[in-house]
Amino acid sequence: MKTGLKLMAAAALLALAWLAHRVLLLAFFALVLAVVLSFPVRWLCRLMPRGAAVMVLVVAMLGAFAGAVALGGPALSQQLEDAKETAPRALKKARQWLYAKGAQQVEEKAGQAAQKASEVAVPALLAVVSATTEGVLVLVLALFLVAAPETYRKGARRLFPREHEAAFDEAYERTGESLRKWVGGILVSMTIMGTLAGIGLWIAGINDWLLLGLLTFLGTFVPYVGAVASAIPGLLIAVSQSPRHLLYALAVYLGVHLVEGYLVQPLVMKRAVEIKPALLLLGQGVMAAVFGLAGTIVATPALVCVQTLVDDLWVKRTLGK
Repeated sequence: MKTGLKLMAAAALLALAWLAHRVLLLAFFALVLAVVLSFPVRWLCRLMPRGAAVMVLVVAMLGAFAGAVALGGPALSQQLEDAKETAPRALKKARQWLYAKGAQQVEEKAGQAAQKASEVAVPALLAVVSATTEGVLVLVLALFLVAAPETYRKGARRLFPREHEAAFDEAYERTGESLRKWVGGILVSMTIMGTLAGIGLWIAGINDWLLLGLLTFLGTFVPYVGAVASAIPGLLIAVSQSPRHLLYALAVYLGVHLVEGYLVQPLVMKRAVEIKPALLLLGQGVMAAVFGLAGTIVATPALVCVQTLVDDLWVKRTLGK
């Protein structure tokens, strides 16, 4: 009887988790962001109470955002407008090339897609509003987590039997340390990759290099998949300029990713948390299939946590290895 009730409770929890999977993903986003914010908060806590440190951080973030908008906003806005004009030309060239190769069907499908663009305009606008709202909620939740982490740790600890509290404490500390190491490493990697891509594209004479460098910075957060996706807009803009610029842009992206593979990964990420490429790609595929794009974005930090927990709770404690 007790076993049946436990199975029913577990099934109910799994069903509830599936129904609320988007909320759980947002909560995990907030957790990762809280880890990012914990670095400056820890430094500020040496000088002031934690609550004051969080308030100083919020003011600094608002000031940095306002300064970035004032200084880089006009240039970035102009590059966005240029990209809006450049992208259709690049796609047109690609369609013309396909048409010349006998792909009339592709041309017809592209025309049909263009006719349907107006039908998805309103849903796209609603999606932008929804994403903005969710972003604000994630930021607020992250600030609450970083302001009083011990409160939430103690609350989660109370859910475990007393004989398992020591295991919970150790697993909590190890998982938190692994996630902090990964976040620190990926932030350094993102900064290096985005800077190198932006400078390289600028030297190569590619239009909208600042926007493309920012896309590379953001894309580096998702290993492999993000790197490929962030290179596509740059190649489209380059091909709209000339075939020569396309070769330049391709050389820049290949060079940047060679630097990542042979310099950034060995020196930065190896000191953080190592996840084997096959396991990482498999995890990204599974998360994408289950949760969509959001699952792909959080796949790597989720794998970091799962790998640490499996190593601590199963390999060491259960198997004794």
